[in-house]
Amino acid sequence: MNNSTPASSENSPGRLSILLVDDEPNIREALAEYLTSLNNHSLTTAASGPEALDKFQPGKFDCAFLDLKMPGMNGVELLAQLKELDQTLPVVIMTGFPSLDAAIDTMRQGASDFLVKPFNLDQVKATLERVVREHRLLQENLRLSERLKHQERIERLNQELSRRVREQQVLHQISEAIDHMHTSEAIYQGIADLSATNLEAGKTAVLLLEPASGQLVVIATSGFPSEVVGQVAGQLDQGLLGKAAAGGKPVMGRLEPPEEAGRLLSVSGSMLCLPIMIHEQTLGLLVLGEKRGGLPFRGEDVFLSRFLLQKAALSVENIALYESMASNLHSTLGALVRAMEAKDPYTRQHSRRVTNLAVLTAEVMGLELHQIESLKFAGYLHDIGKIGIKDHILLKETKLTAAEYQEIKRHPAIGESIVRAMDLSQDERHIVRHHHERWDGKGYPDRLGGKDIPLLARLVAVADAYDAMTSDRSYRALRSMEQAITELKTCSGSQFDPMVVEGFLQMLEQCHWEINQDTSPGSSQDTSS
Repeated sequence: MNNSTPASSENSPGRLSILLVDDEPNIREALAEYLTSLNNHSLTTAASGPEALDKFQPGKFDCAFLDLKMPGMNGVELLAQLKELDQTLPVVIMTGFPSLDAAIDTMRQGASDFLVKPFNLDQVKATLERVVREHRLLQENLRLSERLKHQERIERLNQELSRRVREQQVLHQISEAIDHMHTSEAIYQGIADLSATNLEAGKTAVLLLEPASGQLVVIATSGFPSEVVGQVAGQLDQGLLGKAAAGGKPVMGRLEPPEEAGRLLSVSGSMLCLPIMIHEQTLGLLVLGEKRGGLPFRGEDVFLSRFLLQKAALSVENIALYESMASNLHSTLGALVRAMEAKDPYTRQHSRRVTNLAVLTAEVMGLELHQIESLKFAGYLHDIGKIGIKDHILLKETKLTAAEYQEIKRHPAIGESIVRAMDLSQDERHIVRHHHERWDGKGYPDRLGGKDIPLLARLVAVADAYDAMTSDRSYRALRSMEQAITELKTCSGSQFDPMVVEGFLQMLEQCHWEINQDTSPGSSQDTSS
């Protein structure tokens, strides 16, 4: 090794951990002494390849100097094994027998530099600085690469998180929307609209399966012409739509030209068809087409669609169950009303006429739909309590005594007790109990007055009185429409709510109501029945 005055350490690397492998003790010791003197570098020396491998630990060394010609394991063989353990380790090959082939071979094996013996110390220092600088650049690149991969992972996680947050928001919106739909028709249209909005489908259609004929009938759409509603779009087991309905699983495809549905539900590109199932039975089919941006439908769309259909199917089933229960309830209460009417020919059809008058008046007055529905149901039941009145009082053909009148005044409270255990709304119960209260507080059973009397009960009171006055009774003749109207005006503000009387008279004028001439009974102590 040629001696040379060490160059300034101004640009020398920081303290390094160096592996030095050479089978010649003199070269090993001299080079170790020099490298240590440069910047108090830490030196680990070995006389052979196996000894070097015993002392080597990945990540421990900043660089390695290896002699090319060593007995047992040469420098190229050692280089290969060190690179397997630490790919980033910079290695300098030292040899006293230089050749171009040897240099190329060592570089191919991963050597960072090549030193020819004898070498001067300046060469060693320059080589050390160069390979360490390259090593640090490589490590920095690796760190940047890892950081980039980490950022990419974070970005992917953020995208997945955003997707899941959006998914949960869509699921919540679907649940909220379906929960506020109270009829099957609203739910079917809701399926079409929610699919268009949340699945970005340009065209959606809901088809119902008619079990007897196997036909798939369009009942709700979004994006299709309105005239397709009510038309047959497919047949079970035939074509894309029929096979999707029969298979019970989502199907993606195109409508073939011969299919009738191709003309009815024209869609550019593929369709996504999902069966609407209740208890493993096909109720119908949801058809999605023309996803915005020309994108294909994906697994996420299938998941959201299935959730929407499961939620909608559950609501449809609940509505059907409720409607069945309501139908049974209506039938039961209707039987009670008919039993009451059978006892008294004068009350026959009275409840129906009163209900019709009250509903028409409510519509003229602009009442809300749920109030009108309550009138339609409970108006028919307003006199149901008369079933608890003794027949000799209820059927009496002469004027009632004071005691008998007190007895018949019990029928609103009796009626309310009959319907109390049933699933009636508060408005409906109020109609039964309070339709004989008076605006001036002199009515019964609770002597309520003014606006303390529920509005629907005030409305039924006017309709009830009008029908009683214009129906024939055994103890008095019926009054004409003009006489009944005069009586309502006279009693407005005392017996009746003036606002309701005004609405009732507007209804008579607008509807040209024809009075039904069937007779019905009424009490003689009151204008109402």
